[in-house]
Amino acid sequence: MMDMDAYMVNDIIGNSRRFRSPFSEPCGYYIIRKNETISNISIQRYWEKLKYMSEHIDILIQQAFKPEFYDFYGVNRNLITSSDEMCRQLVVDSFVLYIKDDSIGCYLSNSKFMFGHFIDCLWSDNWNLIYSDIC
Repeated sequence: MMDMDAYMVNDIIGNSRRFRSPFSEPCGYYIIRKNETISNISIQRYWEKLKYMSEHIDILIQQAFKPEFYDFYGVNRNLITSSDEMCRQLVVDSFVLYIKDDSIGCYLSNSKFMFGHFIDCLWSDNWNLIYSDIC
């Protein structure tokens, strides 16, 4: 696993409220490898994928969100009034590139109404949603 440069992440995501700060602990921005070497090409691919997500964040979160997530026991429905509002307030807690197939994994959450829980998402290298599930 390689943590990504927080300043570079911040340059890409800007002041977007849809992303967790790259300066938060633990770091949620990284590349995962098994036995592969992390090359400059993989690092560049990471930046390209993060830029794409930052430009299309609302659409990608809507794609991963399922209205039934609102009914999950870990969602405090006293603090969020609908599944639409929940979707609009989700934040990217982590953004991960898997070198083996260039897929992108994300955890979506909001500590105000999902404390300790998250939506696990995986997109293919060309941004087709593979799965999303709430934990």
